[in-house]
Amino acid sequence: MITASDVLEDMKSLSGEFQNSEADVLIFAHLSSVEVGTHHGVFVMDKATNQLKRVLQKPSIEEMRQEGAIRSDGMVLTDSCYFMTWKFCRKLLKNPLLRKPVNEELCCYGDFMRPMGEDPKIDYIQNCASGRSTYRKALADAFKTARVEIAELGLNSFFHFGTYQEFTEHLLPKSQFRAAFPNFYKSNIVRSRGFSNVPLSSFVEFSDGHGVQVGENCVVSCVRAPEFSGAKIPENTVVFGVIMEEERKFVTVMLDVREDIKKRWEIVKWNGHDTGIANASLWEAPIFEICETLEESLHKTLNEWGNGLKVSEAGISCLKIIL
Repeated sequence: MITASDVLEDMKSLSGEFQNSEADVLIFAHLSSVEVGTHHGVFVMDKATNQLKRVLQKPSIEEMRQEGAIRSDGMVLTDSCYFMTWKFCRKLLKNPLLRKPVNEELCCYGDFMRPMGEDPKIDYIQNCASGRSTYRKALADAFKTARVEIAELGLNSFFHFGTYQEFTEHLLPKSQFRAAFPNFYKSNIVRSRGFSNVPLSSFVEFSDGHGVQVGENCVVSCVRAPEFSGAKIPENTVVFGVIMEEERKFVTVMLDVREDIKKRWEIVKWNGHDTGIANASLWEAPIFEICETLEESLHKTLNEWGNGLKVSEAGISCLKIIL
């Protein structure tokens, strides 16, 4: 089974008709809006046979319209997880190229799925560097012969946790996720102590709060506060502790949940403060101080979040960790 690590699928609607499927690949599809389809794989079904015709990868709305991917109800079928049989996996390994260490970045959605179907579009194979193209062709030779079956899971069956905003939205008591999985979270405070009155829009896990106040729309993980610190986690933030095993030291990371933390900036700003770091993303920027304890690292990070990064006497930012 192939799936992304930041998603959950609700399969309660799935009947037993696929248990004895003869397919090489069994794909689980979800009904989504065309806007959601622009960020996922989209399945084009043959209207006469209801079989998979081709797979589009992060298509534009116009491409979906031209390819006939938009259903009469205005929705599209998008990808998520899928099964491959052992027999088909052995077929993959018959290609000598795939038996060696892979030295190109490949995608188990874009590169595996696009050759599938009765009439796949394979122009993508050549639209890349020659090394990657060689792998794509090897994968296409195998997957274009696969017997494929689509299992539709319907609306509100796919839940993506890839951003902090999505994570906090799914935690809300009346969210579609909580309706699908009512017993998933019995509380928004998990294996933690010292926290009280945490807003329902926030989530705390594996932490020791000692009276820490948590704002709205926060994710707090693996932090520890000094006793009776009275610290406050500002709203719309994600805060988590990291242990540096080799040095046995600690870092507390803090980011705005609304930030695109992977976007590269000419000059990196953190909570509006100039970091002095150029041509990097927030995720790459070394802006969090290494401390002897988790308590100290939380205190320093919260202080710098409000007041800006500390600078040494030499005018250079203090020692930080690159995640």
